[in-house]
Amino acid sequence: MLRVSLLACVAVLASCASPSSTPTVGGADTVITGARVWTGNPQQPWASAVAVRGERIIAVGTDAEAMAVSTSTTKVLSLPGRLVLPGLHDAHVHPLGAGRQELGCPVQDLKTVDAVLAKIKSCADATKDRGGFVFGRGWHLALFAQANPHKRVLDAVVSDRPAYFRGEDGHSGWANSKALALAGITAATKNPEHGVIERDADGSPSGTLRESAMDLIEALLPEPTLADDVVALQLAMKHLGENGITSIMDAGVDDKRLAAFAALANAGTLTTRVVACIVVDPTTPAAAIAEAKALRARYASISPLLKVTCTKIYLDGVLEGETAALLAPYHDHPEHKGSLNADVKDLDALVAGLEAADFQVHMHVIGDAAARAALDAYERSQKANGAKDLRPTLAHLQLVDSADHARFKQLGVVVNAQSYWAYPDTYITDINLPQVGQARVDRMYPWGSLARAGAVIVGGSDWPVTTVNPFFAMEVMRTRQDPEATGDVPALNAAEVLDLDTTLRAYTTNAAYLLHQEHETGALVVGAFADLVVVDSDFTTVAASTISQARPVLTMLGGRIVFSTL
Repeated sequence: MLRVSLLACVAVLASCASPSSTPTVGGADTVITGARVWTGNPQQPWASAVAVRGERIIAVGTDAEAMAVSTSTTKVLSLPGRLVLPGLHDAHVHPLGAGRQELGCPVQDLKTVDAVLAKIKSCADATKDRGGFVFGRGWHLALFAQANPHKRVLDAVVSDRPAYFRGEDGHSGWANSKALALAGITAATKNPEHGVIERDADGSPSGTLRESAMDLIEALLPEPTLADDVVALQLAMKHLGENGITSIMDAGVDDKRLAAFAALANAGTLTTRVVACIVVDPTTPAAAIAEAKALRARYASISPLLKVTCTKIYLDGVLEGETAALLAPYHDHPEHKGSLNADVKDLDALVAGLEAADFQVHMHVIGDAAARAALDAYERSQKANGAKDLRPTLAHLQLVDSADHARFKQLGVVVNAQSYWAYPDTYITDINLPQVGQARVDRMYPWGSLARAGAVIVGGSDWPVTTVNPFFAMEVMRTRQDPEATGDVPALNAAEVLDLDTTLRAYTTNAAYLLHQEHETGALVVGAFADLVVVDSDFTTVAASTISQARPVLTMLGGRIVFSTL
């Protein structure tokens, strides 16, 4: 399928006025001077000043050119030594889930089992009068042998109430004995379709649940109210602004999540541009398409900041639970390759039907068999539907067979990279390596190879699975090393590093293209929305291993300051 180049898209946006022009539209509300400004515009990559009036940029260029549109009422920010970037885009994120997690009992980032258990006990003690479930999310899978925490460990701190915690990956759950009993999960309970109940040698449930098996307990958890979700989403919006993020692709919404976004939009407190992807069931194509159409229609006119134009398919699971779909068997279970969450016929019908209805399709893909099946489905859809500028995307892409690299460009499929994962952490060294072997570990997250094959690379966090901080992920894009480590640390296939320009564009121009915003965001040019972030230091001129130290000091959305420490 023919695609317009991203640089051409930026040039189209820039063509409404020359990069340093100063149209006579009145004086600027805000002028930033003395900074180092990376514009994202190939016609003028660097500047020192930006002028904003209302929600738009009216000048980009030298300090003098920006000050030429100032008046006595203009707010002038002199920012020597600071770096100004277009507002950053997170192309794969779950903000409501992150807010819910933070307001609940989060166990993310705890480094030992004892620390996790201490946190769970404190949550149980604090809610003793309330009764019911103790629940939360975020335990690190590598803390437990085979990523399989046992119910006895959880029973030791919560024995009188049901307790359940989702893993950090979102694809594993950990239950105590009370929760298993309440859900009726016993040795006689069969694995649900596309799910796994981990078991002891005698067949009894061990306490770890994978994929759809998690639903057996999660269906019993108390549902948050809309008021709860509004508070959680407001908290998430605050964190996005603090990290310089002005546009997101929410990689999994439903009616409840959309209702929370609508509430913020109606109250004027939505501070991020949102492209929302409705989760659809790949096993029921007709019903899934009908539901997606209904939700799109219901939320179509809420706000210019909220666009419900995307759908999300979970095509396989994760390596840690051996639910990712692989072309070759797992090393530790040579009879097992994992599986797709839908048969090929249903997947093809769903993708073709969604694209016929002008939905952008976003798929969760971990294994190389899933990546191939997804590309096959996109290819067959394009043959059935003809050329459509929908910009489909595949997220995660932990393993992609080299024979499929060139197909991303050929099919116009955008690589949605969660780059913070692409260094040799304990997930990879302690869990994945025994599962798939060194050769497959060495080709994980092939961003460099895909970029060289002509694919468009965009950045996403998968927050709350991992940090929403984009500078951590940018550093890993540039180094393939642990951004929090010091000294001579190992890299995950250094041949897959990305250059600085590709890294910056992954979070700006490229991601704006994915979100169909390239004519209004992603670059600092005259006429664009004044979405920008000011960073405390210029990380473009120092070692790549220091990018993670960068911190935003100001974030602006459409000319409105949504975060500032200045």
